[in-house]
Amino acid sequence: MSMDTTGGSATRRNASLDLLRGMAILMVVLVHCQEEAKSAGPALAWFAQRCGELGVPLFFMVSGYTMMLTFGRTVDLAATRSFYIRRVFRIVPLFWIAIVFYLLLTKGQGIRNFAPDGVSARDVLLTFLFLHWTSVTAYNSVVPGGWSIAVEMQFYLLFPLLLYLFRRPNGPMQCYALLALVAVTGQLAADHYVTPWLAASLPGSQAYLADGISTSWLPRQIICFAFGILMYDIVELKGRPVVGALLLCGAALCSTWGAELLVLAAIAFVILLSNASASWMALLGRHSYAIYLIHFAVVSAIVSAVSLDTVPLFLVASAVSLAFSVYLIEPRIERHFIRLGHALAAAGRGPKAVVTTT
Repeated sequence: MSMDTTGGSATRRNASLDLLRGMAILMVVLVHCQEEAKSAGPALAWFAQRCGELGVPLFFMVSGYTMMLTFGRTVDLAATRSFYIRRVFRIVPLFWIAIVFYLLLTKGQGIRNFAPDGVSARDVLLTFLFLHWTSVTAYNSVVPGGWSIAVEMQFYLLFPLLLYLFRRPNGPMQCYALLALVAVTGQLAADHYVTPWLAASLPGSQAYLADGISTSWLPRQIICFAFGILMYDIVELKGRPVVGALLLCGAALCSTWGAELLVLAAIAFVILLSNASASWMALLGRHSYAIYLIHFAVVSAIVSAVSLDTVPLFLVASAVSLAFSVYLIEPRIERHFIRLGHALAAAGRGPKAVVTTT
C-alpha cells in the first residue's frame, strides 16, 4: 500500500512493482464501490468481492518484495535506523492526517460499521500509535482500511530480523520455514481460538467484528509478505528455493483463503518475471497509498450526491481519488515528508544514500 523510497545500495528497479500496486488499488476501490453502488449484477458483485479480498494481500506481497530489494547490502544498526526513518516519514504523517480527517468527517463517531457505539479516546490513541489491531472497536473504525496499515507496521518491526536471517548461510531455507510455521500457527489460532473467543465476548449483534480483527494481526497475514520474499529470491537473486516454495505453498493451503493467495502469487510472479509495465497503471501504483486512504471518503461523497451503478461509480471514484493525490496530497504533503525522511536517514549513514523510488 505504499511507495517505498529507500536508501542503501543501488538497486535494479522492476517496473512491474508499480503495475502490481496499480492493480491492487483498483481491486480495493472496486469492492468498496460495489458495496456502496445502487446496483450490481451477481457476476460483477462476486468478482468485486473476490478482488477486494485479494487487493490488500497483493499490496503485502509487493511490500515484502520491495523491502528485500531496497534495504541495502548490510543489516546493521545504521541500515536499520535508516530503514525505520524512511518508513516512518513515508507512512506515519499521512496516516495521522487521515485520522484527523476521518474524525472530522464522522464528527468524532468513527466508522459505525466497526464501532457501533462510536469510537472512544482509547480507540483514537491506539490508532495513533498503530496499535489499533489490538482492539475490536479500533482496528478499522477510526481510519477506514486502517487495519492494513497496522499489519504493515507490525511487519516493519520484524523485517530487519528476517532479512538478517535470510542473508546468513542457509538462511533463506530457515527464513521460509519460520514464515511457514508462523503462517500455519496464525491461521489455526485465528480459526480455532482468536475468532471464536472474540465472538463469544461480544454482543450477538457485534460478533461479526471478531472475523475482521483476526485478519489484522501479522501471523494471519505474514504468508502474503512471505510470498513477496520468495518472488524476490527467484526474480532478483535467480534463486531456486524449491523447498522454501513448497513450505509456503503448504502453509497457504491450510485455508481456502490461502489457496486464493496461491493463485494471486502466481499471477504476480509471472508479471514480475516479465517486468511488464503500463504507464497509467504505474501512475496509480505510485499514488496508491494516498488513493487507499482517501477513496473511502470519495466514494461516500459521490454516492451521497448521485446514485450510480458499480462500474460508473468505480471509474469516477478512481479518477477523483487519483486527482486528489496527484494535485494535492503528493505535492503538498507526501513529497515534503519523504524528502525529510531521506535527509535524516542519509545524515546518519555516512555515504550518501541512493534514493530508489518503487
